[in-house]
Amino acid sequence: MRRGSLQMKQESSRSPSYTVECEDYVHVVEFNPFDSGTAESLIAYGGNNYVVIGRCSFQEEDAEVDGIQYNTLRTFHQGIRVDAIAWSPETRLDALPPLLRFCTAAADRKLRLFTSDLQAKNEYKVMEGHSSYVNDLVFAPKGGQEIASVSDDHTCS
Repeated sequence: MRRGSLQMKQESSRSPSYTVECEDYVHVVEFNPFDSGTAESLIAYGGNNYVVIGRCSFQEEDAEVDGIQYNTLRTFHQGIRVDAIAWSPETRLDALPPLLRFCTAAADRKLRLFTSDLQAKNEYKVMEGHSSYVNDLVFAPKGGQEIASVSDDHTCS
């Protein structure tokens, strides 16, 4: 990904239909595959020291939208490069208060589980266990209480 932008493309077009200006390099981007309780899609992208959570609305889902609309919900600073992002199925924007939950894998071989209500509660828990680069991670699709990660140390934790 080139420095300073995140490009979203519609499937029927090869040219970018929307570009989000970013403050630094973008290493990973992930749409939330789960229903978050609203018509908008959640997207997360990670850079050298941060994760940005945004909301996207697409013309196909909302007749009032022309193409794509994007707005940033929150930026989370984690102080190290983000290499992978996984969304929890517990993420709900229609809850009171809203619940954002996602996990990152970082260059220091640690996972960080972020939880936010998009207001005062913005916290993360650090999880260790791999001795080499973490390649990917995923939440269990039902309940979201388990996270699996795979690493160059030849383990799945």
